[in-house]
Amino acid sequence: MKRSSGTARLEEQLVLAWKRYAARRIGAPEGAAAGACYLEPRPCPFEPRPDFESRFTKDCVHCARLQGAVERAGSVPAGSSGVLPTQELLFRLLEEEGRRSPEAEVEEDGRYQSAALLLRALPLLHTSTSPRRTAQLLLSTLAGAFADVIDTLLFFEVKSDPAGLALAASFRRADLDTGIAGPEGYLDVEPLAAAGIFDGAVFERLRDVLIPLDQDQDLLSDAVFDGRTAVVTRPNRELRLPTLLVEHLPDSPAAILPVFGRERVRGLLVLSAAPGIAGWTSDQMELLSAVASQAGIALDSSGLLALSRRRGTGTRALLDLAVVTLKTPRAEAWPEAALRAFLPATGGQIGVVWTLTEPEGFTVAAALGEPAAADRDLSEIGEELHTWFDADARPIAVDDVRSDTRLPGTLPEEWGSALAVPLRSDDALRGAVLVVRKGGSGGEPAEPFDAEDIQVAEMAASLATLAAIRDGSEASATRVDRKIRELEAQLRHAEKLAVVGERGIQVALEIRNPIAAITGFARRVLRSVGPDDPNREYLEIILRETERLERMLTEQVSLAQMTRPRLKLQSLNALVQEVLETQSEELVKRRVRLLKRLSPDVPSLLIDNDKMRQVLVNVLQYALHQVPSGGRLRVETRNGSGHVQAEIAHDGPKTPGESLDRLFVPFSASRRYGAGVGLAVAYQIVREHGGEIRARSEGDWSSIVSIYLPVRENHDRRGKPDRRGGGKNDRRSRLA
Repeated sequence: MKRSSGTARLEEQLVLAWKRYAARRIGAPEGAAAGACYLEPRPCPFEPRPDFESRFTKDCVHCARLQGAVERAGSVPAGSSGVLPTQELLFRLLEEEGRRSPEAEVEEDGRYQSAALLLRALPLLHTSTSPRRTAQLLLSTLAGAFADVIDTLLFFEVKSDPAGLALAASFRRADLDTGIAGPEGYLDVEPLAAAGIFDGAVFERLRDVLIPLDQDQDLLSDAVFDGRTAVVTRPNRELRLPTLLVEHLPDSPAAILPVFGRERVRGLLVLSAAPGIAGWTSDQMELLSAVASQAGIALDSSGLLALSRRRGTGTRALLDLAVVTLKTPRAEAWPEAALRAFLPATGGQIGVVWTLTEPEGFTVAAALGEPAAADRDLSEIGEELHTWFDADARPIAVDDVRSDTRLPGTLPEEWGSALAVPLRSDDALRGAVLVVRKGGSGGEPAEPFDAEDIQVAEMAASLATLAAIRDGSEASATRVDRKIRELEAQLRHAEKLAVVGERGIQVALEIRNPIAAITGFARRVLRSVGPDDPNREYLEIILRETERLERMLTEQVSLAQMTRPRLKLQSLNALVQEVLETQSEELVKRRVRLLKRLSPDVPSLLIDNDKMRQVLVNVLQYALHQVPSGGRLRVETRNGSGHVQAEIAHDGPKTPGESLDRLFVPFSASRRYGAGVGLAVAYQIVREHGGEIRARSEGDWSSIVSIYLPVRENHDRRGKPDRRGGGKNDRRSRLA
């Protein structure tokens, strides 16, 4: 139902109206073609034309005089050109002409009053927020502009599937119980709508059916498909009008006007003249066609606005459901969240969710909007939907639940149209959602669900299914989430280690030799100084600080120059015992209480003895720097399921969770000792051994560092050589 020549017809009517205006201004339209101006008492600056039509369309619409008048009328933005933008200017000129000419006011008072009211209605039409209000405003404006001419107005909306006309609004002068205060009163549609003027009971039969359209078969089809305007003197004698329509029209002259949108005919306007009116004049038809075209554009705009709002509401609802899908922690919460998204997304007022449970089948999981249906009826509907969706996964749209056998049970009278969608995953049915729109309080049918509603509902069903899957497998999702965080942490560590290895090793190597020289000379001088010498304390401070710097530089070089582990069969317990013996003097000096529990069933592992010793030393030094004098230090080993675990814990000051997360990051700002490389080196060595190292806080122990070494991978290494690293592109090999 594309419009073939709607805009062209409107332009032709406007040019004809301007021709009549020019004839009144300069005597004859031929004068304008020859060079006279009908706007100002100056000659036309353009060359003569053979007729007025070519003069207006080729010269006048581009003339600065006409364009300036159009812009001053305020109807279009500055710089607009063409025939259509001159429409409002013509209305204003006709109104001014009527006021200037007493004779014309007497002869054409009705015409100018009509034009003035229609002109004032144009902004209201274009700012209307819904197609229904636009249709009501169109009918009330025409009824006010032609109060003595029009008796009945009908506005039909053009439907595409199937092709037909649906009565959207009606007006009958006999339905006005009280008078309206002047023409301006017709522009206030809210009181008229509240009084039911646009939904007269006399048109109920016409409102309940869809008038079919058969191209080239009747006048209504001509208007829709070809954009033809028709005038019928006696409707009851016109064979090319549907009988149902004729039965609702008085037997007086009628006019049929297509309401053009930008791309197609949006509606059809049917007008019946009041008793005593012999017919429609050409001036009246011009005004009616012009206003109908503006109403069509307004219908396009209000329809796009309504569609944008609807899509925005649906998108927000889907986003809310997506957030709930990610955050809902309990299985019983997602059905309510799904309905809170389904209802605004599809424009429904009632919603029910069924979930599939064994062996009960479909059970009601949630309901919103006060379904007012018995539990038995909802269960019966659920089982019916179960049967349908097992056989066919497509959604079910029901225009009227009271006359459709697919929804059994005793359903409430207020239920109108319904939409049911399945909840499926991997071709398995998990449940269903039913959304219902209520009918009007006066028995009006509910708006049916269209293809876009179905599409949005299917997207919401997909999100709801994801929520159900998530809540059904929360443990698995938690493991995946933890793995993702670990991988991200590994990437961050890798970046830090790369920076340290490539940028810091040169500096460390350069300054380590001078530091070693300072340490050696400080020891030599210290041996030659007596115990009572006042400089001995300063030398001890120098020696202690240089030794600390040497350790720190050694850690940095070790971190950057990570080499492939030289694996040998070693006892982890024996290695832990050796490291504790090396730190015993520090433990006694700081009065730290050591709690040691080494499990005897810890098996021997294939490890690099020196590297793993460095791991234990670094972790112990971290704990010793954290624990206060007189505190506790716990060292424990145990044999786990598929791995060996070593734990080093202290009861020093509590470490915030964020600091624990950054414990193995080189140069972390939260480090209270050293340069913050020791634990990063330990982290890298453990990872090289195929293990993991983690930190946590538990009870009285403010920090627990756990080292996990897999037993299975150690056994695997005994049967085959270690092939990790060593490639020509390996970063550690290049830096070694």
